[in-house]
Amino acid sequence: MRWSLLMAAAMLSVSAPALAGPWIEPGDVQVREDVERLKAARIINGPTNAWPLPWAVMSDLARAADDAQLPPDLRAAAQRLQRVAELADQPNGGEATVTYTDRPALIRDFGAGAREDFDGELRVTQQLGNLYISLGGGYRRHQLGNDWHLDQTYAAYKLGNWAVYGGFVEHWWGPGNSGSLLFSTSARPFPKIGFKRLAAHPIDFPVLRWLGPWRFDMFVGDLGNRRDFDNAKVIAMRFDFAPAPGLEIGLNRALQLCGDNRPCGFNTIGKALTGFGNADNTGTPNEPGNQIAGFDLSYTTRIGPVTARLYGEMEAEDEDNIIIDKFARMAGAKFSGPLGGGGASWELGGEWTDTYAWELTTGDRKPGIVYRNFIYFDGFTYRDQPIGNSVDTDSELLSFDAAVTDTANRRYYGSFRKAKLNITARADHRLSANPENISIGTLGVMVPTQFGDLRLEGRYMNDLPGTPGRSPNAIDFEASWRTRF
Repeated sequence: MRWSLLMAAAMLSVSAPALAGPWIEPGDVQVREDVERLKAARIINGPTNAWPLPWAVMSDLARAADDAQLPPDLRAAAQRLQRVAELADQPNGGEATVTYTDRPALIRDFGAGAREDFDGELRVTQQLGNLYISLGGGYRRHQLGNDWHLDQTYAAYKLGNWAVYGGFVEHWWGPGNSGSLLFSTSARPFPKIGFKRLAAHPIDFPVLRWLGPWRFDMFVGDLGNRRDFDNAKVIAMRFDFAPAPGLEIGLNRALQLCGDNRPCGFNTIGKALTGFGNADNTGTPNEPGNQIAGFDLSYTTRIGPVTARLYGEMEAEDEDNIIIDKFARMAGAKFSGPLGGGGASWELGGEWTDTYAWELTTGDRKPGIVYRNFIYFDGFTYRDQPIGNSVDTDSELLSFDAAVTDTANRRYYGSFRKAKLNITARADHRLSANPENISIGTLGVMVPTQFGDLRLEGRYMNDLPGTPGRSPNAIDFEASWRTRF
């Protein structure tokens, strides 16, 4: 931490030309809702379901923010995003967040929140030509490993329409709001190196033009120690494209391989990537690793003044000859629209998630498949938390959400969730060692002030995980302050 602060102080004293940061990171639900509303109005074009989301997809944002002909709720959304863009366009800047809760939220959705009872973070950013540097760190009491961390420390370098990056970058792949099946912010960001396409220009070539605007992201990450095979690696890739206005399709694949005392040569990686025959699914310890592959899709449109968004995702274990089966599933719908004529808006959504694997060919259920593996028993986790959906394997989640944003940009929100955890009573479940059916109600408010954003949230649960034979109620409170500079 001392090294990071010294570096930050030195970098903040350097003058550099302004260049917008490469992307918007996941974690701000108001930003995401504004992006979806502008996409439905065709002000934002191209794929928007993979985060961090490049600023390059919002080339018309400034024009929309100044367009007096836009409906007031759309213009308000554009103006909120434009203010965030202006902060990102500074040659240097930063962000500080302090959050306290008596118990972290059981379900970690796109809006994130405290990971432990106290969560304090500070980051500074610097842009040096095409180089963007973020130095982040903070303190979380009682987290696994060291209480101090360097989350959100990374560097990104623009090469034309691409960015190469390395460090602790957070990813959220997929259209879900209460969770994502492959990569979400359920776990802390793990160290990785990768590259990402920025502006989603179509391919100007016969036949391939039908793909429409497209983006690609690929990274290699290290899952660290305190696991069955320390320093296991993850290779992940996503291709998403928009073949028609409002329609987005994403293709995902993630491979877990290597690690201490595991093979990790070009032959192993080649077998895992190509999967010819049954090279990547031998059913023996000689198998190169653990794999998940799947797809998601969404359709966003305007029906009069109302934004409508339908979406779904399926992720599965690889099978022989690259035929995927044994799916985790998610589906949802979201609607939003104006509230009065001054720029206020409302939103309503529902989402269903099922991580109890469903076999496509037989219709049978397969316990312990999603996020687990017979070689890598810790599976797709980092620091003992699922990299995918926060409910972990063999669970179901039903969510209903609502929010209102007023003309002063205050956001009032609430949700009801029904979580069926560990349906198959797996002893290695990350949330509960026994089956639990838990109802969760949440009410909160986010208030922007001249000193930063204040967020207050209250939660009620009619049961707690890991309490067989009893159902203790719980009322929890969370308070957060965030400022950008």
